[in-house]
Amino acid sequence: MSTCVDLLYLPNCLGGTLFSAIDVLQAANKLWHLRHPRQKTPRFLWRLLDADGATLPLPPWLCSQSGAPSAQAGQSVLLVPGIDMDSVPHLKQQLDRSGAALALIARRHAAGDIIAANYNGAAMLARAGILDERNATITWLIAGWFSGHHPKVRLLMDRPVTIDGNIFCSGAPASSINLALELVRHFAGDELAQSCTNGLLYQPARFEQSGQTLPLLGTPTRDSPVCKARRWLEQHVTEPYSLDKVAEAAAVSSRTLLRHFREVADMTPLEYLQQLRVERAKLLLEVTTADLQGIMEQCGYEDASSFRRLFRRQTGLTPTAYRRAYALRATRRWWRVGDAVVPPRERAATGLSA
Repeated sequence: MSTCVDLLYLPNCLGGTLFSAIDVLQAANKLWHLRHPRQKTPRFLWRLLDADGATLPLPPWLCSQSGAPSAQAGQSVLLVPGIDMDSVPHLKQQLDRSGAALALIARRHAAGDIIAANYNGAAMLARAGILDERNATITWLIAGWFSGHHPKVRLLMDRPVTIDGNIFCSGAPASSINLALELVRHFAGDELAQSCTNGLLYQPARFEQSGQTLPLLGTPTRDSPVCKARRWLEQHVTEPYSLDKVAEAAAVSSRTLLRHFREVADMTPLEYLQQLRVERAKLLLEVTTADLQGIMEQCGYEDASSFRRLFRRQTGLTPTAYRRAYALRATRRWWRVGDAVVPPRERAATGLSA
């Protein structure tokens, strides 16, 4: 029996959720046919629906393998994507205009279908009245507002996906793949879901092992000179560079280390150290208000011109321009712990200093 996954398409929705789900379902179908070569019907089918439940056309490259499926209770899913929002009031406005979609969600839930939501889609489920006394998760951006307005929902923020009966939720847009994998697990079992997981998600141990088995990358084992040298450089980023010290830590000669490093990493130990230092500088520029001199010291540099030249060569920007473009914090004048956020005009009117 095939499972039908209905993808709810709404104005201003995050369409990536729908595309990601199709990617997972296509992978699941391929793996299913490998294990069941005589089965002609795909394990999963999908279609695109509008807020009224009407089927929308899909481009050929997204179509199900057997045409338009028919929904069956117990073997059907309604996938609710998140909505693009500028703010909580903007989200509330969109929810207020989503009467048809909310009615569809409530109707499908009453019919016994699985309802799955991603990002802030849980707000639609709550507004549809199907989340009370249920576990759910939602984007952290609106978790405080959501818990205040829907206190009967048991909000769990410590996991990528929550499952409570026939309600599936994931809070981050990137976890839409995890959400689709849990749907595969629910309908097709752990083995197929794990096979999909192995192929679709990044797993450090698996990637590391695959890299170590390639003939051309046979030298970078955990105890190889290159790995030892990398670990030593990572632990001594701020210290003056010395090839002899790095080679000593790697238990090889300087000449041997240079040769191995070029073979494995296509760079020298010094170039690797410079990459580490620039990455540290980028992080400090993004999240701190430290001046350039302090950042240089944290990155092992004393000469400002050398540091700026290296930074620009690797990033294409000066440190100042990089901070201006990528800072992840407010400007220093707003850093007052406990102060209410007052717009500049109101601040001037009340006599508050900036």
